[in-house]
Amino acid sequence: MRLNLTSVDWIVCIAALAVNVMLGLYLGLRGRRKADSSSFFLAGRKLTWPIVGASLFSTNIGAEHLVGLSGDSYRYGLIAGTVELATVISLGITVALLLPYYVRNKVFTIPEFLELRYRPEARMCFSGLMVFICVVTKMAFTMYAGALVMHAVMGWGVMQSVLIMGVTTAIITMIGGFGVVAYTDAIHTPIMIVGSGIILFTGLHKIGGWGALCEAVQHSPVPNAMHIHGAWNDPIYPFWGIMLAAAGAGAFYWGMDQVNVQRLLGARDLKQARWGAMFAALLKLTPVFIFALPGVIALALYPNLNAKDSRDTFVWILENLLPTGIRGYVLAALLGAVLCSTIAVMNSISTLAVRDFILRFRPQTSEAEQVRFGRLAIVAAMFLGMGAAAVIAWQPEGIYKYLQTMSIYLSMPLIPAIAFGILSKRVTFAGAAASFLSGIVICAIYVIDELLPDKAVAANIFPLLHHPITLNYTYRGFWGMLLITVILFTVSAFTKKTDPAKLQQTTVNWGGKIEPFQGFSDWRLHLTVLGITTVLAYWWLW
Repeated sequence: MRLNLTSVDWIVCIAALAVNVMLGLYLGLRGRRKADSSSFFLAGRKLTWPIVGASLFSTNIGAEHLVGLSGDSYRYGLIAGTVELATVISLGITVALLLPYYVRNKVFTIPEFLELRYRPEARMCFSGLMVFICVVTKMAFTMYAGALVMHAVMGWGVMQSVLIMGVTTAIITMIGGFGVVAYTDAIHTPIMIVGSGIILFTGLHKIGGWGALCEAVQHSPVPNAMHIHGAWNDPIYPFWGIMLAAAGAGAFYWGMDQVNVQRLLGARDLKQARWGAMFAALLKLTPVFIFALPGVIALALYPNLNAKDSRDTFVWILENLLPTGIRGYVLAALLGAVLCSTIAVMNSISTLAVRDFILRFRPQTSEAEQVRFGRLAIVAAMFLGMGAAAVIAWQPEGIYKYLQTMSIYLSMPLIPAIAFGILSKRVTFAGAAASFLSGIVICAIYVIDELLPDKAVAANIFPLLHHPITLNYTYRGFWGMLLITVILFTVSAFTKKTDPAKLQQTTVNWGGKIEPFQGFSDWRLHLTVLGITTVLAYWWLW
């Protein structure tokens, strides 16, 4: 499917992207007083809550959301966006239980915190897997989704488009560091929300409003597309399976994943970080409406796209719903999403590479050398991401669903040791190591089963994974984490206990005093209001 752009579209698109990038570079470089590691990797720890929250949102919303979520919503309905509304659960866990201990210990990376909680070996293992996760579940999907649009716009090959995006984003990241990443993210957030909102309201106007949309969808190939509740045994998006995933894999994504947590670590203090997280949770109420719903509108207006073309739903929306000029603005929002998400991942990979690997083997590395090694790591990440993007093109079930699947499987080995390492003083290094290794085995089994092209063969090899309660990726993630957690506590019960002095700084003191309520500025009030709003949104779309 090709997208036809006028000269006005190109002018608007290029101008919007140029303003976004140049202003982000200016603000980021202006705030970077010196070329030390703290400035390059965490923007000097001086970000305020609007920048933190907007950067969190923009980092999360890559091209896989604009392209992948609209495409999956065309194929499956609003249930494809179920997980988007569940962010309040994940960020609630993060700001209440995890974030205070990261901030207290002034860490650069989550693996660095694990060294404080366990041992240096834990830092190396966890950091290695986190780098792998960043490449195969973030960079690859974002670059591939963006390449689909570049193919439609320019006629370039997918991998040629991936190469151009990879080189461009690598250059920006190497120049500016994390400060530029955060400010570019924040500037792009309103561009993306306004552009996607234009798509939504234009589509609703064209079809005749909400009531007409609901009526039209009932006569489409997906008659339940306006309902967000999937049956418990839905093969793709079971509602309760997704809720379980939000508490597990979602807590990892928002509270343990370096790419997202790095924004919180760059905040001025814990209060600013918590307010930023709540702002991000507020913004995350919008994707199901501005990204998923347009896919359903496309389904109602043009229900005859084949499976391959449905991946190009976003391109169809640009071509058929938007007028000249606006089309270029929305295309800028998409390309900006690719840019922001990719530079965020590249910067985080460079942070992990330098802080968790280079400094371990070269502790005498100077501040300037750390920045230099960080830039080399960005180049390496670019090539790894391009290679991983090439693997995704043949996946048949939609890139957004596949992204969720791989994210849950690959985060399983890490979640119990990080979460319970903070929540429980009983967890030991031996228990964490056993849970990590067992998680790797379970993850490998899941991924092999997922990648086998013949599902009948997969069912014969792994029969336990093909029952209704284990077939979907969300249920598999739940059972896998449950088993890993049992291993974690069982091994911990029979192995050497952790030094109490170390536990005092890295684990929850359940007998401590509760923070006094601070009125309207209290993050707990914000979380409560957001939680009630989320429940009402689910009830409305149920």
